[in-house]
This record gives sequence, C-alpha cells and structure tokens, in this order.
Amino acid sequence: MSVKTNKPVIFVGKDVLELLSSSIYVNPLSVFREYIQNAADAIDEAVELGILKSVDEGKIRIVLDYVNRRVVIRDNGCGLSNEDFSEKMVTFGASKKKDTGARGFRGVGRLSSLGYVQQLIFRSRAIGDKKVLEATWNGHKIKEILALGDPNVDLNMIVQEALTINNLNPEGFPPHFFEVELVRPRRIANDKLLNEIEIENYISQVCPCPFAPKFKFGDEISKLLAPHGMAGKYYKIYINNDQNPIFRPYQDYIEYSNLKKAKLHNLKTFKIEGIDGNIAAIVWLIHHEYMGAIPTSLGVKGLRSRIGNIQIGDDRQFIGIFPEDRFCSWTIGEVHVLDSRAIPNSRRDEFEINIHLENIISNLRPLGLEIARKCRLTSQKRNRKKLFEHAREMINEKIDIIVQNAVSEQHSKSLKSDINLHLIEMRKVLEFDLFCAEDLRLLKRQLKSTEKSIKEFLPRTKGNLFDTLPVQERRIYKEMFDLIYECSPNRGVAKKLVDKILDNLGQK
Repeated sequence: MSVKTNKPVIFVGKDVLELLSSSIYVNPLSVFREYIQNAADAIDEAVELGILKSVDEGKIRIVLDYVNRRVVIRDNGCGLSNEDFSEKMVTFGASKKKDTGARGFRGVGRLSSLGYVQQLIFRSRAIGDKKVLEATWNGHKIKEILALGDPNVDLNMIVQEALTINNLNPEGFPPHFFEVELVRPRRIANDKLLNEIEIENYISQVCPCPFAPKFKFGDEISKLLAPHGMAGKYYKIYINNDQNPIFRPYQDYIEYSNLKKAKLHNLKTFKIEGIDGNIAAIVWLIHHEYMGAIPTSLGVKGLRSRIGNIQIGDDRQFIGIFPEDRFCSWTIGEVHVLDSRAIPNSRRDEFEINIHLENIISNLRPLGLEIARKCRLTSQKRNRKKLFEHAREMINEKIDIIVQNAVSEQHSKSLKSDINLHLIEMRKVLEFDLFCAEDLRLLKRQLKSTEKSIKEFLPRTKGNLFDTLPVQERRIYKEMFDLIYECSPNRGVAKKLVDKILDNLGQK
C-alpha cells in the first residue's frame, strides 16, 4: 500500500550562482566568447525572421571605455522582446536553444562575467517594442551575500537583492539590438578585460571571424565549410571605432623569427564519417615547410577544434593523435565538429567523452602520423643541409689557409686530407633521397663550384716573405704559424692574425 507524502520544497542554494558566474569561466577572456556566441545566434535568428537580409548585415561591436572602465558588447540581431526580457534575465540553465542548432545551449553564458565586474548590465528590445528594457546585476552585492555564508539564503533571495529591471527612454537606441555592459571590470593579469590587444588576439582565434582577404587559402576553406550550416558562417566583429572587422590570424607564411619564414603551400581537406554514416566533422590542414614549433604568438599553431565555428579548448585539443606531443605545435589546421553528439563541456575547454568523440579522434590518428612523418623528414633534410653547408665552409676555410702559404708542408698535407673528407661528406648528402628536384639542383651546383675551387686554388700558393728568408728562419715561422692554427678555436680569426703578422714582417 502506497502512502501519500507532501512533496519536498525545492531549495536552490546561493552557491549555484557562484558556480555559474565564477567557477566555470576561469579564463576572463572567455566572457567575450560567450557574449559573441549569443550575438551570433541572435543575428542568425534575425536573418531567419527577415529582419536582416543575411549574416553579412549582422554586426557585433565591442566598445572599450578605458577612462570609466566599461566594456559594451552590442549586436544588431533580433534582440529580446519586452515581453520576454524579464523572464530571460531570471532564468538559469534552461536555455530554449538546446537541440535547435544554436551555439549556446546551457543558458548560463550571459552571467559569465558576473564574477569579474562590479555591475553587469543587459539592455535590449525587439522589432516593434516601444521600450528599451535594462537589467542590472549588482556584482558587489552578490559578493557580499555570498561572503556571509548564510546557509538559509537561496538563489531567489540573491536575485531579489541583486537584480533590478528598468524601462529606458528608447531615443538613441536601435530598433532591434542586444547589448551587455561590464562596469568596472577587475584588473586581472595585464588588465585583460580592457586590453584591446589581448581581446582582439583572443577573439581572432576563438570566435567566428572571417579570414583575412589576403589569406590565399581563405576562400577555399570557406567554400568547403559553407554547405555545413554554422560551421561556414562568419560574423563582423569590431572593436571601438575600427572600420575593419577582426580577421582570423592566418597568413600565407609562418614567421618563426625576423630572419626565418616558411611558406604555407598545400591545403589538405577531408570529411570524417560518423557512426551513423552522416558527416561527423570537416577537417582542413595546411602543409608547410615544418621548420619547427610554430610560435604561440602567431595564434595559428595546433590542430584546433570548432563547433559552430567557435573554438573548443586550445591549440592542444587533439594532441593525443600525434606519436610525439611536440608535433602538435608544428601543425596548422582545424576540425569542425558537426556531430551534435560530440558535446563540449560547460567550460568549452574540452569535450565530454563518448563514442562519437572517440570516432572523430580515431579518424584523426592517421593524420597525426602523416604530420609526424613530414616533421621528421623535414628535420632530416635540415640536418643534411646543415652538414653539407658546414663541409662546404670548412673546405673554403682550409683552401684559404693553404693558399696563404704560411704553414708547414706537413700541416698543409693535413689540411688537404681534411678537404677530401669534407668533399666526401658533401657527396654523401646528395645520395639520400630526401630533396625535391629544385633543392637537389641547387646542392649539385654548390658541390660543382666547390670541386672547381679545389682544382683551381690548391695547386697555387701566393708568394710571400718566405721566398727571401733563410731556410732555418722560414722553418721557425712556419712552426709558429702551425701552432697558431692548432691552438686557435677559430681558424678564421687565426688566419687574420697570421695575415697581420705576414704584413708586418713584409713591411720590415
């Protein structure tokens, strides 16, 4: 026999708000990802409703007020209607976007900056609304209540204390928009939340920005992704009064240093099939000269993952597909995940582990092996080229010493023997099947030039003061010069010293 009991009263503790506003969003810059993600969804909806003709008409602008310490992020999407505004502002974790294809789906992103600011303000209206509504969260008040540690305080009580909703004069506001204002953000690590350079760098890598017009592979990648919904959509995001939107950081080359650059030369693309036969992911990768780890400052290294054209995690997201971790940082590419069952976690810094994610990873492993082979092959080529160039330099250096005619016959024979060994080293380098036709032609020309120098200059010695010195005195000088070359760590410096001595002796 069942016994009826009273239903328990649901009590949602205050700490839930702290988890939503602080614990999930440990990287301060991630708040820009959350607000831009919501703005992109609002622009998409505006296009669906016919408010905007296309995504190209959508605009997201970030205004940084350094004097008053304020950040405003505004979009011209569909906006929140006056009717829905208040309800949305007090809804937690109940997003209606789930299973709609929208980027945001947990309903907590709008509070991502609450732990970093004194006030968090939302303003909006939709087409046809006569009012602009404003919701203000008092971050300072929330911290005070949380600090008291009162176990009887629940989420509802905090909302009543910390949130106010007002009507604003609509004059000066657009007919449809949504904006977020961060008031007096905390000064965190180089003042990240007001640091234009750091903000732009983060957005260019993480958010759905277009490729720069000068990036030669941009159009091809865009065409590849265009048929796949949000993966192929790009949004114009501006900072302050800049008339040019933020572009992705990819260029036609990798600048390792001021003196060392590598060109991007081959785009590889492929699709990963899901467990049910649908497309699980679209992958693009650009091969280059694999000269080493790509500098982090360029913002392009690694095989990165994206959902809805927004980055998940960082440049090490798929590091596990490489036989050696280091090869991940030699790579340039992206995996656009289309399978909705591959789900990012709340922080969007990882995926939830399941068979759909494992399917994508298993299909990426051959790519990791291919990149590793290219990296190793390129490393071998560089080492062989270095060996070839070093041998060539040694030959030229020793030819100069022999032609100088200042060392003993025994020392000269030793140098000639070394030259033959270096020549063998150069020839051996060309025996390896490592080089492309162009590189091989260049190396062969350099070898031929070196062989010609050996034939032309070794039989010749230039006359000097030894021709007029007595045999015994000449022998003493040569023994002294032998010692200078043998004891000096740098033959080039030693040769200059010997030349100077010979000049002084000649003058005397």
